[in-house]
Amino acid sequence: MRYSSCRILFYALILFLLWPAAPKAVQAQVLQPDLYIGVNEERLDFGGVTPEVHDEVAFAPVRVLAEAMHVELVEEEPEIRLSKAGHTLVLRYHENLAVNDKGKSFVMWQFVREGKLLVPVSYLAGYFGYEVTSLPDIPMLRLKNSEATRSDKQFEEEQKAAIEEELEARKPPIYLTFDDGPSKSTLELLDHLKSYRAKATFFMLGNHISTYPDAVKRMVKEGHQPGLHGMTHVNEKFYKSPQSALDEMNQANKRLLQAAEVKTSLIRTPYGSKPLFTGAYRDATAGAGYRLWDWNVDSNDWKYTQDPDKLYEGVLADIRHLKSKHVTPVVLFHDEASTVAVLPRILEALREEGYRFAPLNKEMEPVNFWHDLR
Repeated sequence: MRYSSCRILFYALILFLLWPAAPKAVQAQVLQPDLYIGVNEERLDFGGVTPEVHDEVAFAPVRVLAEAMHVELVEEEPEIRLSKAGHTLVLRYHENLAVNDKGKSFVMWQFVREGKLLVPVSYLAGYFGYEVTSLPDIPMLRLKNSEATRSDKQFEEEQKAAIEEELEARKPPIYLTFDDGPSKSTLELLDHLKSYRAKATFFMLGNHISTYPDAVKRMVKEGHQPGLHGMTHVNEKFYKSPQSALDEMNQANKRLLQAAEVKTSLIRTPYGSKPLFTGAYRDATAGAGYRLWDWNVDSNDWKYTQDPDKLYEGVLADIRHLKSKHVTPVVLFHDEASTVAVLPRILEALREEGYRFAPLNKEMEPVNFWHDLR
């Protein structure tokens, strides 16, 4: 939602002339939960109470606004008195009324959130000599007067990166994981992830790490999480004994250290941990500090290498099913050309679903078929 100065003043006028004194039914309809407010060169911190937008009018906690605008605030129940440079505004918040300098009383919608009184931003700003503008590329209203030293464009450029990062962090996470790499397709895969500002987790085979060390270095540099998938991906070798499984993970970790100067504690076993990765195997790897990960969404990309639509539709359906149950998806893909080709479509769809793409990390409670949380 964007605001022009004229539109803000128009809606403010409608607000005070026509709004009823107790619009409680409308009060719950918050149209834009992510709204920031700045005063001159300061972005305001409202202490956990988010500014709200109702019928295209923005509201924010009065104490923070008053302090930022250098307006004196005195509370004497049942009213708040605001004063600056000879102008006074009295808020009778229990009645949804305000009284201006001339003693005229008028309707002003005010309401309390978590013990803080929220008032209309545009009216309060205009009353005390501030111009209100909407920044075009971030959800922010800026209040400024003659003390402002930066243009709106300069202020927006200073605030944009931090605000975009904060908004991204509020989205629910989804964890995309890629097995069997790195491969000749990994660099293209990383390109797609970068274009969507997506981070992922790669469960890699040791021999492939040695074959494509530059891909692994870039992967780590760009903030993706490396994981281990063993060395051979051959059941008869990997699952020969608990020690053989541990040895393969250790060898793969040495290859990772050689390629990218990092090690990892995240592992995924060939073909998933059930039924072969039984208690003795898990004891061996957990005792060495490894954490076992499987998945809760199988893309079946190995099955649909010639049918990208089937892959796309199937993985989206499974993710939406988990979303309906409020379960965070951990999605299994493979680092191969056919998956990389359809990945942009999947990333675009998941972005529209409201997800942020995050890597797994060693502090998280692992998702595996054994429910082994070590």
